[in-house]
Amino acid sequence: MKSPWRQKPKFSREYLLFVLVPAILVLAATLLFFYFLIRPGPPRTLVMTAGSEGGAYLAYAQRYREMLAREGITLKILLSEGSLENLERLADPGFRVDIGFVQGGSAKGSDLSGLVSLGALYYEPLWIFHRGEVPGDRRKLLRGRRLAVGAPGSGTRKVVLELLAANGVDGSTASLLDLGGMSAAAAIKEGRADVAFFFASPNAPVIRDLLRTKGIDLIPMVRAEAYPIHFPLLSVVRLPAGGIDLGENIPPRDVNLLADVAQLVARESLHPAVIGPLLEVARKVHGGHGVFERAGEFPAPRAGDIPMSEDAVRYYKSGPPFLYRHLPFWAASIATRAALLLIPIVGMLFPLTKIVPPVYRWRMRSRIYRWYGDLMALESDLRSDPDPARRSEYLDRLSWIDGQIDNTRPPLSFAQERYHLRMHIDAVRARIREIPEKGSAEADQNRKTTPR
Repeated sequence: MKSPWRQKPKFSREYLLFVLVPAILVLAATLLFFYFLIRPGPPRTLVMTAGSEGGAYLAYAQRYREMLAREGITLKILLSEGSLENLERLADPGFRVDIGFVQGGSAKGSDLSGLVSLGALYYEPLWIFHRGEVPGDRRKLLRGRRLAVGAPGSGTRKVVLELLAANGVDGSTASLLDLGGMSAAAAIKEGRADVAFFFASPNAPVIRDLLRTKGIDLIPMVRAEAYPIHFPLLSVVRLPAGGIDLGENIPPRDVNLLADVAQLVARESLHPAVIGPLLEVARKVHGGHGVFERAGEFPAPRAGDIPMSEDAVRYYKSGPPFLYRHLPFWAASIATRAALLLIPIVGMLFPLTKIVPPVYRWRMRSRIYRWYGDLMALESDLRSDPDPARRSEYLDRLSWIDGQIDNTRPPLSFAQERYHLRMHIDAVRARIREIPEKGSAEADQNRKTTPR
């Protein structure tokens, strides 16, 4: 039966002040140290440099934005003239951008320090459109004509100029127009250009539009197999008759095209945690069967002029980490950081469990044991000078010690030490009481000295 007089044990202030508070401060300092040591949490907003209106880059960027929003990531899209401008933005530390689309081969000769590729996304064929009837003499196809070779800052312009130079065509043998995208399409449709070049996906609106425009013809690439020998980053793809539209038979014949691959490029400082969601979106957008791509062929860790991200390579080999496979992005990122912080917590708790209990026991017992010094001093004086005249002094000193013990309230687990001290106090008190009082001691002395 529970005693009705037993009081509920109180929480020890000593324990709070001398044990828990220091332990909590040590843990907090450790957590702060590791919090700043560990890389900050993944950003919830990314900035992408895409492409121009009517281009595939912008269309794909808009799909990325929709899918990343479902993971709680906001994607801001910046329009650009194309790959070269995207590369310049990514390479400029003062420009606020995280990722961008870059045409394969366009980075040749550029400063790539601090940039990594997250993988190849899809084939970007070189589309060459001609206005009017294609001349039988191929030399007359380009020489002396107005050629829309791409806008300044675009990868199309850089690669096309290299291809033209290899064929002996430059500004002295043809009129080179710095037009690309929708501007180049408008120029060839309006008769301001004779030939227009595009590196773009077959899904790009500008390509779909020109393939259906009467009076505009798609030129097949002759000697296509020879170009990859001189331009290793290029490959040959075949567009079969009806590959774009069976009903309208677009194109009306088989066409061989040269192709680059589009890459997703990021700054090396991009947080590793967002690479997984980005590549998951890329897999959903580009991983299906396409005009030139087999299902599952892209995205892929293809080597190019931009080095692959090690985190992206790990993703291609092993897939997303366990938590990111089973939790939403925001929850997985929090859980991952919590797990990283749990390691130092466990590392600190282990020694603290060894240090704190002895410190606590010492502190609690010291509240009692310190009075043993006064008790031992009293007992020493009592033994060396048992003068009855000092009996009252000894009792007063003992009462003071007893009063201090009354004010001591250790936790119940240390009550035994308190009662042991009281037993020792009682033992000393008994010795003091054995000393006769001063008056009775004098009377006894007088009786012994008085003759009978």
